[in-house]
Amino acid sequence: MNHTELKALRRFFFLDIVDAANLIAGVSARTWQRYEKGTVTIHKDVIEKMNKLKQERKEILKQMSAGETPKIDITKTHNEQELTKILILSVSAELIAKS
Repeated sequence: MNHTELKALRRFFFLDIVDAANLIAGVSARTWQRYEKGTVTIHKDVIEKMNKLKQERKEILKQMSAGETPKIDITKTHNEQELTKILILSVSAELIAKS
């Protein structure tokens, strides 16, 4: 994943820089900005988390397209639960735009 893809995914997931930095990477917003500008190498963990979020979003889209309500797994960490909520909003916006 390069810096342009990282920025595109962050926006697609409805995350601002501060939320992405805190919820995904545990870094400062400035560090995240450097990831997106390509001036700092994106950590492997961040890439893995972004890919995991892509997959989770696909599952949420599948569920919501089938009329199901996605559930938030309470066994996940607070950050993971918050990310799931944000992904649900992202998918909701997509479905509304398509209707």
